Amino acid sequence: MANKRVTSFDVARKAGVSRSVVSAVLNDTPGIGVSAEKRKAVLEAIRELGYQVDAQARGMKTGRSQCLAAFGNVSNPLFLQVLEGMQETCSHKGYHVLLYGSGNPPQDQREELIELYMQRRIDGVVAFDRPQWDRDDWVRLVQSKAMPYVSVEGYPDEPRIASVLMDYREAARRALDFMWERTGLVPLYVEMNVGVPLGFGDIERRKAYEEWMLEKGWQPAVTEVPDKLWRQAEPKWLEWLKFKMNEGKPCAVFTNWSRAAVSISRAAFKLGYTVGEDVHIMAGDNTDRVNQHVYPSLTAVEVPYREMGRLAVERLAEYVEGRRPLDAHEDIVVPAELAVRESVGWIRR
Repeated sequence: MANKRVTSFDVARKAGVSRSVVSAVLNDTPGIGVSAEKRKAVLEAIRELGYQVDAQARGMKTGRSQCLAAFGNVSNPLFLQVLEGMQETCSHKGYHVLLYGSGNPPQDQREELIELYMQRRIDGVVAFDRPQWDRDDWVRLVQSKAMPYVSVEGYPDEPRIASVLMDYREAARRALDFMWERTGLVPLYVEMNVGVPLGFGDIERRKAYEEWMLEKGWQPAVTEVPDKLWRQAEPKWLEWLKFKMNEGKPCAVFTNWSRAAVSISRAAFKLGYTVGEDVHIMAGDNTDRVNQHVYPSLTAVEVPYREMGRLAVERLAEYVEGRRPLDAHEDIVVPAELAVRESVGWIRR
């Protein structure tokens, strides 16, 4: 016959305490003091009996599911990095993660999140929002339902939503200062896109480049390119780089995405140029996590998406657990990571 399921009553009897003490230990109930001796006895009884918390009963008592939704496009490698940070922090805090993939457009799926929250199946949402998803009616709906919600990058200028952001403008300026110090070359800027409105980070990078160039008295040189497979885009990249090299003189290029930096590196190889000597390349991200693996490896300002996911859960847990008011929407800004590798070399002047 199967073993009888262990209950909190069994734990209390073995530990020699009341069930309210067991509940206080399990739930960290505020206002109920438990001595270190009793807490130790309860924890030992739980371990010896193999007691498992009844999640459904706990949810009915606390009003929480201990489950947070991660909402985003699962085909986007950036979202997957955010998810890694979320999972790490949730495991430490005792939350589960519900992966809720977005469609295109995501409106219907986002409204289903509201239903899950109202049914107490999730306690809140961390969303990797995209600029084309920024809608006032969604913000108002989140507020009307008092749903704890934290956006990664989606609402940088929206005071009603807490966002986790990187200071892309400062990061781009650091990158440009670094390239100038190393090479003494006036940098070009290559902006890759996928045919949808640029995100917050890309807009900020370009503004930083244009401001930095004008401050030094130079005219910004921006090239916009579509994101295409190498076999489709190769002729254009070769033509562009050959023209920019200007009779073999060295050039420096800052790109918004690592994919653009990789394409320029491939074009340089095809044309017989050496990256880090003839062509100096720096990427504005590490979306595909290839920067350290290509040869020569790519110097980059890398967005700490894993850390952003971790911080988003930290903030969401504050809302869920009542440690922060829902109307306290201060953004969290994380610093960029400057990874110095081989693609930007020294030019002695």
